[in-house]
Amino acid sequence: MILEIAWNQIPYSTILIIVTSIGLNLVSQVAVRLLVDVEEARRVAREAKAFRKELLDAIKKGDKAREEKLRKKEKSIQQMELKSSNQRLKATFIFIIPFWFIYLFISSLIGPTTTVAISPLPLPFIGDRLELFWWYLITSFAFATIITKLVGTSIE
Repeated sequence: MILEIAWNQIPYSTILIIVTSIGLNLVSQVAVRLLVDVEEARRVAREAKAFRKELLDAIKKGDKAREEKLRKKEKSIQQMELKSSNQRLKATFIFIIPFWFIYLFISSLIGPTTTVAISPLPLPFIGDRLELFWWYLITSFAFATIITKLVGTSIE
């Protein structure tokens, strides 16, 4: 029954990619939730933001002593940020290969150059007819923010 549907025709291809995008984003963010200490990442982000603000303030005011003191702390802040971002990358690397296989499977169902959605306004360099890659990219970005907020993995 699943193969009897004309997956390479609008609206089936459009909906399939939206559902796939939501599903992959959800799996990815649940993995981040399980593998990353989100509270620690938020703490590091807040600390780094406060540090940058303080450093910028010292530079603007020309307070060389405070700037020098903050510059000594800069490397440790960068290391904390690197450690935090590496945790998120681990979750990404775990799923990158399975996600590519899913993309290839959908590409084989639909066809990589088949129009899967039509934009009401022509997009620069793309036009108004969106192929699999572009429609997946747009829907993935659109739903990623929402899902990140819902799952609670947003750093902000």
